[in-house]
Amino acid sequence: MPIDDIGSYPPVMDEFSAHWEDVNIALGGTPATDLKLAGGHTRTQFIALRNDIQVRITAIEGLENARQILATSRDTKKAALRERLAQFRGMLRAVLPQSKYAPAAPVLPDLSASESKFLAAFDDAADLWGRIDADTTIAGFTPPLVIAGFGRAGFVADIAALRADYTALTTAENDLELGQGERDVLLPVARERMVQYRAAVPALLGPTHPLTQSLPDVYPQPGSTPTPVTLSGSWNAGLAQAVLNWPASSEPTLAEYEIRMSLGATYDESTSTVVGNIPPGTTTFQTAAGLATSGDVASFKVFVRLTTGNVAGSNTLTITRP
Repeated sequence: MPIDDIGSYPPVMDEFSAHWEDVNIALGGTPATDLKLAGGHTRTQFIALRNDIQVRITAIEGLENARQILATSRDTKKAALRERLAQFRGMLRAVLPQSKYAPAAPVLPDLSASESKFLAAFDDAADLWGRIDADTTIAGFTPPLVIAGFGRAGFVADIAALRADYTALTTAENDLELGQGERDVLLPVARERMVQYRAAVPALLGPTHPLTQSLPDVYPQPGSTPTPVTLSGSWNAGLAQAVLNWPASSEPTLAEYEIRMSLGATYDESTSTVVGNIPPGTTTFQTAAGLATSGDVASFKVFVRLTTGNVAGSNTLTITRP
């Protein structure tokens, strides 16, 4: 199994570790005779490197979950506040149409607006609401202004909660980026150690030795990239799962279909995880991965994997759980 994505590093390194153990036995089975790479790098150190990579891959999954949860919380608050602002504007037109306040009402911001532009409209409305509540000179109106039992204090509190979500999301995004960087700096080190190992074994045992002939691969063997399949699917409310479908691959050396998922509306290979390995002959898959609760969004790809290790990914399918 050669390396074809970040998640494949630990299992590929496991293959090298197991092979390395056999080589050490063939060389004498003592610390003095064990195979060592550049700088005296031992199998034990290689295993430690593998475990470090796995810890960081697992940690990134948690960091991405935290980022996605905060993004969902922020977006929910944005939609609710925007609706409250629409009600505020409606009340000014209905109750204070001739006052100086109605024309001053801020316009509804677009949900895709930047943080500063989005929040500015609500800060503006909160200030205007405060002025209305303090004005006892408006004919036919007695302050404070209340919208369906909701007053300015609740509006201000909701703005503060949204601002806190923005701040927390920025922190989560930074944590994720740092985690990815700490993981990614280890990957070329691991690749180089495996390349060194593949050079060391035939040098020590000879090109015809069975352990030389059974060396694990770092990269796929030479061969053509398979033709990708087209992924389709949707959320199935009855099953409470996403149902993914694709046409059968015509590749004669097809080994399996691999389903990968990335949280959010954009597929990100660096944070994707494998959620299914499907044998040839099966062209459908059901999963709730990344879609635990209403409003969750996940992006999927199906990869055609050949027996040579060559892979090709499909189009991205993004599913939102209603």
